[in-house]
Amino acid sequence: MRLVGCFVAAVTAMAATATAQQRFRVSTDENFRLAPQGDARVLARVNAGLEVQAVGVDGDWREITVEGWIWERSIRASGNREFDLVVSPSGGENLRAEPGGTVIARFEAGALLNEVGRRGGWVQVRRTAWMWSRSLAAIGAAATPAASPRAGAATPPAAARGDPPTLDRRSVAPGSGLLAGPAGDTIGQLTGRAGARVVARADGWARVLVEAWVREEDLTAADDSVLTGVTAAEVRGGGPAYEGRTLRWTLQYIAVQTADELRRDMPLGQAYMLARGPLPETGFVYLLLSAEQARAVVGLEPLARIAVIGRVRAARSHYLGNPVLDLIEFAVQSEPLSRRR
Repeated sequence: MRLVGCFVAAVTAMAATATAQQRFRVSTDENFRLAPQGDARVLARVNAGLEVQAVGVDGDWREITVEGWIWERSIRASGNREFDLVVSPSGGENLRAEPGGTVIARFEAGALLNEVGRRGGWVQVRRTAWMWSRSLAAIGAAATPAASPRAGAATPPAAARGDPPTLDRRSVAPGSGLLAGPAGDTIGQLTGRAGARVVARADGWARVLVEAWVREEDLTAADDSVLTGVTAAEVRGGGPAYEGRTLRWTLQYIAVQTADELRRDMPLGQAYMLARGPLPETGFVYLLLSAEQARAVVGLEPLARIAVIGRVRAARSHYLGNPVLDLIEFAVQSEPLSRRR
């Protein structure tokens, strides 16, 4: 009997380990936390689509490992016995799929990391921490057969539109309150039934996306942390006070260039955008680009007017004193006169 008990325990442990050590895809931008708790310290914000390895389970949380590349100048030795490095910039730093590649996460300042390898001015790092299980989709998991619809059941809006049925599509009842968060402040109310997509669930609450139309003149910046109306002169003069802050600027695109040894504020070989502004200023601004952004930007017509959101990496470049930003997003506002003719 003891042998049988030991065998059962061993099989159970092996099954639990196999379940934990599974690959997942992050289904929505999600926090990467120090502990399996909703109020635990956030180490990073991980982008949707990243594939990760799960190594542990604790209730509704999974312990996962995130790995990628970080710029060498944005880390320093940690002095911690368990971790080699610590993220040093006050505004945190991007984690990329490869040196200069697509951003897959952004680590907060002070986050501890383990070094895996180095290439040029980049360091490959790894960190294991916790993520809410419902924000992870198992890779290769068999789909659960859908239940047969009940007779007389209402047809969901998605089916009426001809969209393929999916488990994350729901119909929200008229009069439903829209809350800022679970048990949070009410920010609106639906007057009619509306289709919605569920992007997260927690403790009886669902976070949904509801599509609707509003007048463009009623739109303002969604993130109060994005600074507007700030001049390049203010950034240069403010120095460290602006580093790590996010700005919205209107610029005039000049060209895509590659950082050389003289661009000490950028990784060697990094693609960056040379732009003039923020308009109507006539100075220059450097915006670091991921590989994907560089491909999108290179097709722009020189002198095109663009709106950008970027995070200040350096308030003043080493030699010329121009602001250096990490490009987050851009949109073309108008083409140059040569293109419009």
